[in-house]
Amino acid sequence: MVELETALSPKSPSLFAGGRGKVLLFCWLGWVFDFYDLILFSFTKRTIAAELGLDLYGSVAWIEGWSLLATAVGGFLFGRVADRIGRRQAMVASIVVFSLGALLTGLANGFWSLLFARLITGLGVGGEWGIGHAVVAEYWSGRQRDRVHGILQAGSPVAMALAAAVACFLAPLPGVGWRAVFFASSGLAVLALWARAAMPGPDRAVQAAERQPARALWSPAYRRVSVVLLAVLTLHMAGFWCVYAELPAALMSMHKVTAHDVGWFQIQVNGVHVFADVLFGFLAARFGRIRMFVLFCLVFAAGQALVLQQLGAVTADFGSFTLAVALMGLGAGTWSCFGALFGEHYPTALRATAAALFYALARGVQLPIKPALGDALQAGSFAPALWVGIVCAVLSAVVVLWLPRRAGAPGA
Repeated sequence: MVELETALSPKSPSLFAGGRGKVLLFCWLGWVFDFYDLILFSFTKRTIAAELGLDLYGSVAWIEGWSLLATAVGGFLFGRVADRIGRRQAMVASIVVFSLGALLTGLANGFWSLLFARLITGLGVGGEWGIGHAVVAEYWSGRQRDRVHGILQAGSPVAMALAAAVACFLAPLPGVGWRAVFFASSGLAVLALWARAAMPGPDRAVQAAERQPARALWSPAYRRVSVVLLAVLTLHMAGFWCVYAELPAALMSMHKVTAHDVGWFQIQVNGVHVFADVLFGFLAARFGRIRMFVLFCLVFAAGQALVLQQLGAVTADFGSFTLAVALMGLGAGTWSCFGALFGEHYPTALRATAAALFYALARGVQLPIKPALGDALQAGSFAPALWVGIVCAVLSAVVVLWLPRRAGAPGA
């Protein structure tokens, strides 16, 4: 089947020529709003728990865990829609669902209503990452693909910085509050919905003769790739949700850092993460994505080890602590590798399914991890979360080496 890139500007020397700049912008906006809706809860859950009378490390941890599991279901559903019906339709549907989840979150008045709202959010969020990276794999090829996957992935720290700014600076203002920011979040997604409807070029819909069932992901041709990618993604997700997602609330509750300081801290650290995501893509195109993945994993582990040493002096020397976390953010550029790996190892008929499902499954595995971590954090120290992150980073660097190499694959 002819790739979408030939429908726009074949063999173009520019990353953004022939309408591909609009494609990247639309995919990027969708990913930013998608991840913003998911991560905003991590920045506001402390306030939500207090207002609704919920235990932050008990009930709320379970809600967050179940919402992450819901992303696995959403990843499978929207991934199949993208491969069988079309990328654009799946993108629009996912945006509608996670926007509804944000609206329902703002309306929640107790445990069950909040759980339902976050489950709906998780369903919608599940498909967005995989579909966006599948689109990139079809509009770009060769070494350009690594660079563009890095740019797309940079939407993740942008979303985190935006969530931090909204939760730490806007939500605390008189007359605003956490409900208002979730209502606004549901409205902002309309921009991404409009952008997806306007995406140029033909939609990607796999022809019936080319379709493959989802179980083909575990066939002999793809089994090893699937096992390795799912394992590494799961390790990365554990490191992210145990460290990044828990850090804002931990700084405020354990170390009495003000919401204002946490907001600026997150904006600075995620600025480094944006740079890391883009840098990884360009370095991978030049030196090989697996080599760079291992290197960045080790940098990520080293950054967390440095943060671990700085924990005791967070309040007294918050500047040094911020620099230590910035090193951790530099190592987080590894996330830019996954989109290119899915694009390389899976055919068009399975690409969106594999990317969306595995990315969301890796999130879903966090269901038992989140409450367990909550119990560990009850002791009043963030050290257990950092040890989880360090171990996950080192194991990721080891496990990825089992990924089969395709002869002549760029950036391999």
